[in-house]
Amino acid sequence: MIEHAYLIPLIPLAASALMHFGAKEDPHSPAPWIGVVAMAICLGMSLSILSAVASGSVAVPYEHNWPWFSFAASIGGKSFIYDMPVGVLIDGPAAVLLVVVTLVSLMVQIYSIAYMHDDTRYMRYFGFVSFFTASMLGLVVSSNLLVGFMSWELMGLASYLLIGFWFEKDGPTEAQKKAFMTTKLGDSGLYVALLFLFAKVGSFQLTQIHHFYDKGYMPAAAAAAIAIGLLFGAMGKSAQFPLFIWLPDAMEGPTPGSALIHAATMVAAGIFLVSRTYFCFLAAPQVMHAAAWIGCATAFLAAAMALVSYDIKRVLAFSTVSQLGFMMCALGVGGYTAGLFHLTTHAFFKALLFLGAGSVIHSVHTNDLRLMGGLSKKMIVSFFTILAAIAAISGIPFTSGYYSKDMILANIWHSGDRPLFFIMLFTALMTAFYMSRLFILAFWGEARDHEKHHHAHESPFLMTGPLVLLAFLALTSGFMLDRHGLVYKLLPKPTISVMPGEVAREHAPPATLVSATMPAEGGEHAAAPSEAKAEEHAPAHEAAAEHGEHHEGHLPHALHLALPFLVLGSIGFAFFLYKGPDYAAAESLKATFAPVFTVLDRRWYLDDAFDLLVVFCDKVAALAFWIDANVVDRVFVDGWGLLMRIVSEISNLIDALFVDRTVDGFGGLSLDLGVGLRGLVKDGQVQEYLMYVAIAFSLAATLILTR
Repeated sequence: MIEHAYLIPLIPLAASALMHFGAKEDPHSPAPWIGVVAMAICLGMSLSILSAVASGSVAVPYEHNWPWFSFAASIGGKSFIYDMPVGVLIDGPAAVLLVVVTLVSLMVQIYSIAYMHDDTRYMRYFGFVSFFTASMLGLVVSSNLLVGFMSWELMGLASYLLIGFWFEKDGPTEAQKKAFMTTKLGDSGLYVALLFLFAKVGSFQLTQIHHFYDKGYMPAAAAAAIAIGLLFGAMGKSAQFPLFIWLPDAMEGPTPGSALIHAATMVAAGIFLVSRTYFCFLAAPQVMHAAAWIGCATAFLAAAMALVSYDIKRVLAFSTVSQLGFMMCALGVGGYTAGLFHLTTHAFFKALLFLGAGSVIHSVHTNDLRLMGGLSKKMIVSFFTILAAIAAISGIPFTSGYYSKDMILANIWHSGDRPLFFIMLFTALMTAFYMSRLFILAFWGEARDHEKHHHAHESPFLMTGPLVLLAFLALTSGFMLDRHGLVYKLLPKPTISVMPGEVAREHAPPATLVSATMPAEGGEHAAAPSEAKAEEHAPAHEAAAEHGEHHEGHLPHALHLALPFLVLGSIGFAFFLYKGPDYAAAESLKATFAPVFTVLDRRWYLDDAFDLLVVFCDKVAALAFWIDANVVDRVFVDGWGLLMRIVSEISNLIDALFVDRTVDGFGGLSLDLGVGLRGLVKDGQVQEYLMYVAIAFSLAATLILTR
């Protein structure tokens, strides 16, 4: 099945095209099931690939490429022909993420059939979701960073379309513009990094770039610059500080679309990019350290904002940002396996949380937690499934989040950076607090809005079915991956043999070694490093990774035992503050620390800073427009046109008064002379005409001969 992995992104892409161009916009159309069937096929293929990789029946990394295009270039006076292939690269992380993306997308599409059934753009929504999924899957399987970047940008387009799906409202249109501006800012760094990589390596192929790094041919300064660019791209897509301001507003789109963005596609792309190019970061330790602290700042700031929000989807959005910070911090301290492990478990419980929130909103028709309460009596399935998700994200023992978050904290502890560890530990406790707060306000106690509570009801099976399956995975996926060290086998940490600077640059091979090229005059293409050679290094890397990760996989015994009690204490504190219909203790605390609550409610004033930036950009744009309209257009363009018109009028006047009249004068004179001469010589005597001709001929001959 792995040899057909290239079909996994193509199938939903074809389904999207079919729904966009081959189906009518009808809320009762069965056409959305095209996307569901397509994703079910992709899930089956992905599970087959994951099973083969986990059992060892397929050697990984598996790579297969096809010719795409070639182009000639000249470097240092030598001519080269570059081959640009397109292909697939399947390793353990890719196999895991294929299952995560296809499974979550399948659940979202099934859920959406009921959730979106009354929407006037029903078919368009499902076309967007399939297109979004295809773009993410293209990034996951691509062996070529150029194709990966294309998928990356298509994913940005799909998220833009989904966030602004209800474009007739102000909120979604503003949110999609904010998402576009901030993510494109990050994408610019990624674009520069890719150009720099190609300039140094001569290839976009991941295995060839890894080989170049592995041999120590990349200069240290270049390695740092490339890692910074890649990190900047990941900061935009995976919403890291300070580019995380777009993600909380991304919930303006349909809730199932938000689940896809927050769980398995858009935000996962940045983390996956860092993991896919992790050897680039291993070659730049200072950038990895910066990534760890950026992740820490992201996790803490977002968790603090979630403490005071009353919009159920916005709390979950802040939670997503915070959990992405955990993943980035883990990758920054060398916890490659831990970061990807949490990416996997987070996809299940965050998809469940967003779809559960959608079920609640579908029932009570509000996002405001203050208007809920007591829903456990009306929505039994939603109550228990959301409880499972909250237990997982809080890190309750033996749930999926417990295994992955414990591994992240263990890696941070073993990095030796104690301030980083204690900030992240405190952030983990905040997570348990604000998620318990959400649960209490929505489901616990008595109803605070009796009208909404009276009309509340459980969602239909198409919505609750995916909730139950995701709840099962939220509870068990951590144990299933952690069992017998399967997580280390599927998500081994890559390595590089030589750090940058340890091999003199002058001893580096020409770009042809790693770009599958040879001088054009040679008439042949040199073979790229073979797949077998890539696999030759894999066992050693996996062994080293397994040894290191197992060593750092657990917290010290005392901390490991204390952590569940700290989490339970945080949950208990949430119950103490928010018990009762008016949660008086929480309101009293809010009044005592009003300035702090104001700062958190205003999102650390980061949105205000963004708005000032937008206003500044608007002012600059207005000034540029004024200069263009009043200086460039009026003075240079219109002024030059007026000057040319004046010159042309003067030229026309001179032509009419002098040139034309002179020409007409000579013409009239010739005409008059002809008429006069005709009157003198015209008498009808042929002999006389012949005499005039003879005289004229004689005069002409005389003049010619006498010269």
